[in-house]
Amino acid sequence: MSGRQKNSTTIIKRNIRRAHAGGHGGAWKVAFADFMLALMSLFMVMWIMGQVSEKDRKAIMYTLNNQSVFESHSFSPISFSGQDPAPSVSPDISPQAASHDARPQSAQPSQATQTAQEATAETAPVAAQDKNAASQDSLQTALQTFVAGQKAQNNMRIEKLATGLRVVVNDDPHRAMFERGSARVTPYFQQLLTGLVPVLDKSRDHMIIIGHTDATPYPQNPYYDNWSLSVDRAQSARQVMIHAGFSADKIVQLSGVADQKPLDRHQPTNPINRRIEFIILSEQGLAQWEETFSSQARSLSPHDQMTDVR
Repeated sequence: MSGRQKNSTTIIKRNIRRAHAGGHGGAWKVAFADFMLALMSLFMVMWIMGQVSEKDRKAIMYTLNNQSVFESHSFSPISFSGQDPAPSVSPDISPQAASHDARPQSAQPSQATQTAQEATAETAPVAAQDKNAASQDSLQTALQTFVAGQKAQNNMRIEKLATGLRVVVNDDPHRAMFERGSARVTPYFQQLLTGLVPVLDKSRDHMIIIGHTDATPYPQNPYYDNWSLSVDRAQSARQVMIHAGFSADKIVQLSGVADQKPLDRHQPTNPINRRIEFIILSEQGLAQWEETFSSQARSLSPHDQMTDVR
């Protein structure tokens, strides 16, 4: 027994309790990190707000008050820099405005669509004028071909006006349109007008017919003079053309000017002064003609009439 005791070794165990350290060893670090992050975020917000102007802050507050986190689009306060989207008055929330805003996006035209529509509206009149000008040029070419085919260069000529085309048919020393001193059409003129109708029918333009006489006095009847004769000759030309198939609706005016507009002012009795003019109005010319007879023409007030008399 004594020998066994001498050879025995005593082992001492030290028990270290780690329960306390395990419960509190790292938790304070996480809490401290969260606190520092919140504090840094607060400082960042305060710094950013100090860099934003009062106007931008109002814009941001207005937008945030009307912004939903459930909407798909994003919002960036920086985009308001240099702008003032916040209205000076509260937005209109009337039923009319609400119903207007409630319309589907497809019903509200985009900026590109509005721009395209405005461009089309601006170019449409120009395109219409170009189309009408091309039609008048084509008609002028057809009329010149007709004159050459009839060998009527001495009796017909085509002139271009600002309001359309003018076809002048006049007498010459050898061929007359009407019997002397009357409105009876000669066979030559009747044949010429009949052949002219198919050419003019190619155009939808309207027409004015004007009769002219020379300065030879008309002594047979004191109540019938060159004024009456020029109107009757224009009417005779109209009747021949309608009988040949020309649309009466295209003729918007008949007039006679007697001998007031001679082609040869030096020889008032020259046969070329006896003529019929056909004014083929372009769309612009027709608009000007209609404006002349517009019911909206300003009538003179009694004050204006007194002023004019003075």
